[in-house]
Amino acid sequence: MSSQLITSATILQFESGVRLKHDAVRSRYVVLGPEMLVELNETGTAIMSKVDGEADLQTVIQSLAEQFQVEPRDIEMDVTEFCTSMVMRRVLMP
Repeated sequence: MSSQLITSATILQFESGVRLKHDAVRSRYVVLGPEMLVELNETGTAIMSKVDGEADLQTVIQSLAEQFQVEPRDIEMDVTEFCTSMVMRRVLMP
């Protein structure tokens, strides 16, 4: 998958009507939207919990790197590709 859709300077936010919610039935976080339910694993939840409509992608990556005690360059591609896939699924928008 190409990460051309977003850059490190992109500020992401949830599409209108889409939100991150803990689903007690599934015992995990999900993204809910009109006619949409996306189940997230721990990594996806960590990434999506940093999306606030104010922080750019580089800030999100830096925050995750600090949280998980890894080098930002080690997670940059994975985070960018995940966020790009969420933009393509119309969960997030730049």
